Amino acid sequence: MRKMTTTTKKGGKAFKPVHCIIIGGSFYWYKTPKDVEPIAGCDLNGINIVNNVGFDDKDCFAIRDADNKDIFVGYLTSESSRGKWVEALIAGQAKDPKPFPVREKSKNKKQNIVKRTTNKVVSSTATSALGKKVMKAIINEETTTLLLALKKIVKKESNDNKKGETLEKNIIKIAVKAYLIIEKGKITTDEFLKMDTPLRSAFELLSKCYSQRSRVSRETLHDGLLRVEGFFKESEEILTNLMAPYLTPKNLFKISQSFGCVADSLFLEKVLKDETLEEDLDKLIDAIDYYTQFHYD
Repeated sequence: MRKMTTTTKKGGKAFKPVHCIIIGGSFYWYKTPKDVEPIAGCDLNGINIVNNVGFDDKDCFAIRDADNKDIFVGYLTSESSRGKWVEALIAGQAKDPKPFPVREKSKNKKQNIVKRTTNKVVSSTATSALGKKVMKAIINEETTTLLLALKKIVKKESNDNKKGETLEKNIIKIAVKAYLIIEKGKITTDEFLKMDTPLRSAFELLSKCYSQRSRVSRETLHDGLLRVEGFFKESEEILTNLMAPYLTPKNLFKISQSFGCVADSLFLEKVLKDETLEEDLDKLIDAIDYYTQFHYD
């Protein structure tokens, strides 16, 4: 699944902000990330996806039906973001359609109150001592070291303390929710760890790119980091599809934010070439190397 917040125009109406997701071969858009059900959606198979469509002096992309009528017209803040979304939409045409994520509904008002209270507690524990304790139940100490090193690198490279803090909080919250979903028996540990194979491949290749970055050409390094990006995105898709039935679009967006923060070949290339990050990169790669040597039973 991939997510974005964009603006849309349909039927001559003004552009309005919407939250969009691609899940399998289907595309859905929501009024806000908090909404449980989408405004509308469509299967990507058999439709036309057009990049760089002009509307109101804006560069947009369009999703059109077999009769070339607009189903959805949207735009993002950058040409590169729009291009990546068009690529993702086109890739979705080769996949099977999937329904939008549906959360279990409580049977009565009392259950709704209990559920809201439980969700509030889970949310609050994500950055508390309990949240960190829960996180340690599913990841080892070295993985926590990896997370801290990654947070520092994102902070320094983006010159944005909030971005680094948000990355850490999002990963911890998703870890806590995943732990609780597994504890409830909704998914198994083996199912959850399916994302580990491409994640491990991404880490192994990233470590190799780091060690050889000064001995290979820019093109070779760039190609390697593109493969790293692909492994990260594969891991993201597995995790999101697995947890989609149990999370709100807002929490699914946290998964997208977390992977999107690091699963970008241009960002990774910039980081590997930044000499001021050498000490933090050493710590990150050490943690990655330990993680890839560690295997779950």
